[in-house]
Amino acid sequence: MRRSLGYRGPWRTLRVGAALGAYRLRYGWNAPRPHAFDLEYGTDTASLAGASTLKGDAVNGNGHEPIDTVDFRRLMGDLPAMDLRSFTFVDFGAGQGRAVLLAAEYPLARIVGVEHGLELVRSAEANVARYLSRPGRRQRCRELSIEWADAATWELPQGPALFYFCEPFRAPMLQRMIGRIAASVEAAPRPVYVLYVGAQGALWDAQPAFHLLRSRYESRVYAAGTAAS
Repeated sequence: MRRSLGYRGPWRTLRVGAALGAYRLRYGWNAPRPHAFDLEYGTDTASLAGASTLKGDAVNGNGHEPIDTVDFRRLMGDLPAMDLRSFTFVDFGAGQGRAVLLAAEYPLARIVGVEHGLELVRSAEANVARYLSRPGRRQRCRELSIEWADAATWELPQGPALFYFCEPFRAPMLQRMIGRIAASVEAAPRPVYVLYVGAQGALWDAQPAFHLLRSRYESRVYAAGTAAS
């Protein structure tokens, strides 16, 4: 309750509580409890653990596990104070799209979810549509998209970027992505930040292109390119 009040305030928390009550009346008290984000926006961002129709190699990916809303807000708050209006936010391993929708509350230029599982992509697209139809949403970025793609070959944006990873890859693939981003900022210097959640922070620390700004439990924020200078 305290976390919800701090994040949503009293009226949105009350709305989530009412939605939970309606859900319990419909499905019973033994039904799995939906996440508060899904109750608020009518979305389904946590029911699928993975997908079978893939772009790229299945052995490179981890199961889909979306971030909590309060944890995402805290992670974004660990960024330095700056104007986000020129930044593209990229969620690698977007799953069912929760982080894409949470990022929409910030004044970003563009938000892209990159996901290799087709079933997850379809779910994320449906969630974006439901979110956009919801009155009272706190949307500040208007350009949202989900792309069915292999992150290893997906073309990185050439402008300022926030690259978000919620432990989507196993070590070999993550190492490859670290190298791709490092090479990209070397070839085209620009402000780049990495928001990483997971247990493989040592892989980022070993790459000199990334400067650690903040570490909190398994969440880390790195600066690269001109953002690190």
